[in-house]
Amino acid sequence: MLWRLFSKSKAIPDRSQYRSAPSRADGVGVQIALGNGVPISGRLINMSAGGAAIDFDEGVEADLVLDAVRTITFSSLSSTPLRISAVVRSLPSSAEPNRYGFQFVDEVQVDKEEHAGFLRLFNRRRDRRARPGLDERLGGQIIVNGLSYDVLLHDISVGGACIRVPQDLHVSTGAEFEFRFSVPKTNHLIVCLAEVRSVHTDASGTRLGLATAVVPESDSKRNLDRAQAALADYIERRVTEMERYNSAFE
Repeated sequence: MLWRLFSKSKAIPDRSQYRSAPSRADGVGVQIALGNGVPISGRLINMSAGGAAIDFDEGVEADLVLDAVRTITFSSLSSTPLRISAVVRSLPSSAEPNRYGFQFVDEVQVDKEEHAGFLRLFNRRRDRRARPGLDERLGGQIIVNGLSYDVLLHDISVGGACIRVPQDLHVSTGAEFEFRFSVPKTNHLIVCLAEVRSVHTDASGTRLGLATAVVPESDSKRNLDRAQAALADYIERRVTEMERYNSAFE
């Protein structure tokens, strides 16, 4: 629950995207233009397509008051700068004396060519996604037009997934099909209705971004609850492991 990062004037606990924490490898810098136009640098704590949390070492409390609208500039070594209007939604607390929470006035639209360095951080997903460990292959099946195809999961969340599909399978955005997979290291099978939200093809093959909804008739409610709880536990464990790994390089 990332809203707990803001213990005073909490920053919208029902925000529509979770926020990702940038690593040193992302090379993302941040500046904000104060009301008098003077830019001041900060330290980016987390961000999404809907907002960001930023620490400032200098005193800005007289300028960054609740509901103040300011321009934030994000920079990256691999992308052109990105300027975004944002409103102050949370103020520092005793636990985090330099941290401000911002909500972007308009949801960020990141150009894939011009702003490639920001694509991971300016996400639009509601749920955190976890990638399988390097020592495990997370497989599943999809049923398209009555035919079954084996797929590999690139990442998974409680409401979506990114899967690698055979190169001879051609589907377009908006297509729907049945998607099923087993929660790793358990006997739980998740059966979903999936809708294709994105299609990405590169040298390694084709990936589909899916929005998923569990099919309630696929099992008893008790078993479904257990399966979904097991999936949530797996995602939480993997996200924790991923964050611990990334922090080693910061």
